[in-house]
Amino acid sequence: MMLKKIAGEPLNILHTIGMEQLYPIIRMELRFSQTINLPKLKQAIKLVTQVIPQLKSTYNLNDNSWEVDDQLAEQILVEIDQGINPDAIKWNLFKEPQLKVYYRHLTDGDCLYLYLSHILSDGAGFKQLVYLLADCYNRSDAAIKDVRNNQNVNEIMKAIGTTAKKSPVRTDHPDEHYYFPQMTEDGQHIVTQVHNLRIPADFFETMHQKTKHVGATVNDLFLAAFLRTLSNYRKQAQLSLACPTDLRQFLSSQDKKTLRVANFTARYNLMVEIEKNEPFEVSLKKIHREMQQLKDSKQFLNSIKELLVKYQQESPADLRKVAEANYHIRPISYTNLGIVDQTKLNFNGSKLEECIFSGAFRRYPNYQVAFSSFGGAAQLVFNMIGSPQQQMVGQQLMASMAADMFNFAYGLEKIKNDNN
Repeated sequence: MMLKKIAGEPLNILHTIGMEQLYPIIRMELRFSQTINLPKLKQAIKLVTQVIPQLKSTYNLNDNSWEVDDQLAEQILVEIDQGINPDAIKWNLFKEPQLKVYYRHLTDGDCLYLYLSHILSDGAGFKQLVYLLADCYNRSDAAIKDVRNNQNVNEIMKAIGTTAKKSPVRTDHPDEHYYFPQMTEDGQHIVTQVHNLRIPADFFETMHQKTKHVGATVNDLFLAAFLRTLSNYRKQAQLSLACPTDLRQFLSSQDKKTLRVANFTARYNLMVEIEKNEPFEVSLKKIHREMQQLKDSKQFLNSIKELLVKYQQESPADLRKVAEANYHIRPISYTNLGIVDQTKLNFNGSKLEECIFSGAFRRYPNYQVAFSSFGGAAQLVFNMIGSPQQQMVGQQLMASMAADMFNFAYGLEKIKNDNN
């Protein structure tokens, strides 16, 4: 039987590079205090795949296309028992569907583990997908009436326009990569684990207001906490970091209402110097100025422009080389997954207590911290494959970031420094 093929888009190529180092997935964990209606969830998944057939497709690396197979829709939802770690289950994007949903029934509520192909979509697209899933769960067929998924990047590029100013000289291949120290793993059990640190809503609101007061953004706040922790850990002042940005922001308010489960992310490459013992506010303002300069010049275009220009002329293999040159996978990385809208993640009759949102799993000494917020609270999350000792390094870094933001927000830096 001949399978239906759907042509891929240029930015699908981005996350096919370095797959042996980083398997391209995005992860979301939804914890409910009540039971999920499983038949309704199965029906909701089926409806979502009607709108986004790429979900029930395998990915063809040779020609950047999706091969739709209706039977794959039956493989998306998997029920697991208490002893199974869904994060450790192997998943082949070239033979299996692009969405996996693991359902676990617990005595005090249910848990859904959702994994989406990063070849297919980015974090913002993942949020739109789970909002649609919840809507289908609640309203069945009515939720997909007249709904179409738009994956065409040309519309967004038209809205963005050409570069406004000359971009600062930045490279996606910095001279020096940041790694954590190598640790012996002799005899140690290697585990696949998700670590999350929740900052309660009242604390996060105080952090937000203090950040706003000094003229910076929440993204600047997260970047400052991450870069300062990295600087202290590495004992290094000059740092560079890639900061993803969602291109959907350039669309008109009307166009933003369209479903866009796709890769519409580019990245800024920022460079900043963090002096030893400088106040958090100083770091924050430096990062804000740097980010503003990068935004004003639309420096993010450097990461995708060549790929878009050459897409029609070159083979997927050559395009992957173009992507690698401009969208390099860094060993130490950062992502801000933004606000998860609690009102749009309403599964009728099942109270959602927590949403843990993150990117792919990094093998130590690689590391990525993902920031997001849900229900007014902030989440810091990292996914790591490594020994218990290596997992602890990641936990220490995450705790340091949270403490740094807390001390800044509550004016405790001077007290901390006086005690040193």
